[in-house]
Amino acid sequence: MWKLLVFIFLTFQTVSSQGPCEVVISPQQSVVKFGDPFTATCNASGSEIEGMGWESPHFGKSLTEGISSLPLQIDKVEVWKIDLMCYATPSDGDQCTTDLEVTVYKTPDSVSVSESLDEIGVMREGQPYEIESSILNVAPIRYLSVIWYIGSVFVYEEHFEGSDDGPINVLSVLKMTANGSHDGSEIWCTAKLNLRTEGGPPSRESVQHRLTVLYTPVCSEPANETLEIPASGNVTLNCSAKGNPKPSYSWHYPQNMPNTAINGNHSIQTLSSPPPGVYTCTASNSQGTTVKYFTLIEAERDQTTFGVLLGVFLTLIFILTVGGALFWRFRGGFSFKSCPPRRSSVI
Repeated sequence: MWKLLVFIFLTFQTVSSQGPCEVVISPQQSVVKFGDPFTATCNASGSEIEGMGWESPHFGKSLTEGISSLPLQIDKVEVWKIDLMCYATPSDGDQCTTDLEVTVYKTPDSVSVSESLDEIGVMREGQPYEIESSILNVAPIRYLSVIWYIGSVFVYEEHFEGSDDGPINVLSVLKMTANGSHDGSEIWCTAKLNLRTEGGPPSRESVQHRLTVLYTPVCSEPANETLEIPASGNVTLNCSAKGNPKPSYSWHYPQNMPNTAINGNHSIQTLSSPPPGVYTCTASNSQGTTVKYFTLIEAERDQTTFGVLLGVFLTLIFILTVGGALFWRFRGGFSFKSCPPRRSSVI
């Protein structure tokens, strides 16, 4: 019994869902730029169709009899909201309808960050800043995103909400803390409408502006170095640092180092046969000071060279000893062999 009830229920649902007819609009979702033309087509299928029509506050099209396909042509879209409904009237049953979703958009007239940067001027490392981008006359705002870049690096993306269909002005704010790496980089943003269509409308970019950041000197080489004094005796100390303003340098060295060995305000010093010890370089500007230490140590002796010299010396001693012994032998001075016993002569 229950199987029969399920069968009757499913049959009823299938017939009801099909209805007397079906209406399909192509394209089902449409995007059009304000001022451009627009076209859509409504197709009906099912029972015998007596007629079709479009209903809209601005672009309606009255009932046309004896057709199953009805196009809608708008030469120039000049409204910010389009509500369209296509309907078909079958020979029997209720009218079939479907709605068309149409998004009317407008790209921004301009995207600019210059005004806020002009007010900020020169930045200082470690300080927080708010940089504003002004986006003028964009629609609709609910699809808008603004993406910020410093150089080629993405740093922030902002999305907007709102029910406005027409164009409005938008302000995007980037909150950032200035860093020495930002000095000399270009900052800019791009405004984009994300309409989820193939290709989509083009984005609009702001003019790029160069950032100026004052920051404490940073050494290019490692903060501290330990160097061996080579056999040649020349050692180069590199204290080069980046900073804004440009750093100045001062050097401090062991007390047994001659005062004339290190000269002036130079980032790189080449010393001739310096004594071991700690050499200090200070890089300074108006934002702060960075200190770098160089520890000079004597190079370890080359054990291979020492062994070779020792071997040559011992070999030379051996040669001189053996040579001297042979020399005295041939001159009759002495002999290593024992002499035979002396015999008596018989007269």
